[in-house]
Amino acid sequence: MRGREGRLEGIHEETFRGEDDLQALIAEHPELIDGEQIRPDDARRWILIAREKGIAETADTGARWALDHLIIDQDARPTLVEVKLHDNSDIHRKIVGQMLEYAAHASETWTADDLRRTFEESERRRDRDPDEVLAELLLGKAEPDPDRFWDRVSTNLAAKRLRLLFIADRIPDRLARVVEFLNSQMRALEVLAVEVKRFRGSSGEMFVPRVIGRTAKATDGTSGAQSPKLTRESFLAAFEHDRHREAAARLLDAAERSGAGFRWVKHLVSVTARCSVWAHPVTIAWLCPPTVLHGWPRWTRGVTYGTKILEDEQQVNAEVWEVLAQWADRSSVPYAEEAHAKGYEGWTVNHDVAADHIDDLVEKLENVLKQLSEL
Repeated sequence: MRGREGRLEGIHEETFRGEDDLQALIAEHPELIDGEQIRPDDARRWILIAREKGIAETADTGARWALDHLIIDQDARPTLVEVKLHDNSDIHRKIVGQMLEYAAHASETWTADDLRRTFEESERRRDRDPDEVLAELLLGKAEPDPDRFWDRVSTNLAAKRLRLLFIADRIPDRLARVVEFLNSQMRALEVLAVEVKRFRGSSGEMFVPRVIGRTAKATDGTSGAQSPKLTRESFLAAFEHDRHREAAARLLDAAERSGAGFRWVKHLVSVTARCSVWAHPVTIAWLCPPTVLHGWPRWTRGVTYGTKILEDEQQVNAEVWEVLAQWADRSSVPYAEEAHAKGYEGWTVNHDVAADHIDDLVEKLENVLKQLSEL
């Protein structure tokens, strides 16, 4: 450690006085949860919603448990945090089961409106403007859209898309192995551990965080040159420009909110719908990250709306086919290009055009999913 006068000085590790000491530090400085280690290409940033956030067993009962911290990142993903010291026996025995129980009940009983109210009241008590804090989270956008952000929180809660963080001054090997296993196996949940070391020298103190579990998630069971399937996180992380990423996220959120299904493969995600008069899922859209090679067909290089069941035209229910035929017709979409191939029909736009027309694309997607669900 370099001191004030440029001289090197010795440091020593210092223990926390108690769990409340570490909990208070995380609450005051959530940036100690090193978001760059969690997502190197898109570092996570945080806002604190509450310490000791209550969790009810059912929606119509009072809080039964209290979570150490609830924080949320810039993608509106609720992150449940439990803090323990290494000498607490619960970190070896109970903490994983406890956290999974918290997540199961929180996703069912929390609402975005409640979390928003808690956050805004807390910030006002600290004499801070909630909208300004949210703008900082969203990289200083002059006019953040709080309603849209909290709508995304609601979507993530409904999809049980949560992050679980175990924080301690020392992460036992047993807990690290469990975290890595859970993180490699669970799709909606991201499970990580963060070890925070405290050091002191004559000039002051410093804290060194280490994130555990991400490596197991990243490998995703693949080997060598084999490419892993996309996930929502890797799909969105592939976008270099914020406006393109935000447009893609809005399309995913709209589809999920409308009851669509997703099929994630190596190079794209397909969006599917179900309707009671047709037994099979109907593919209605394909979303591709910008990393797809430009030698690929045009419809695999952006946002494509259409259908791929043309060969079954005579077998498909007439009402379903009428909806799909209108959906695949680009005559009323002047900003789109045709995207026809064997077995496919539809229209496509690149990510720049999609961002320019995102409100219209979201509305169209929601409408067709609604039409199909009502058949």
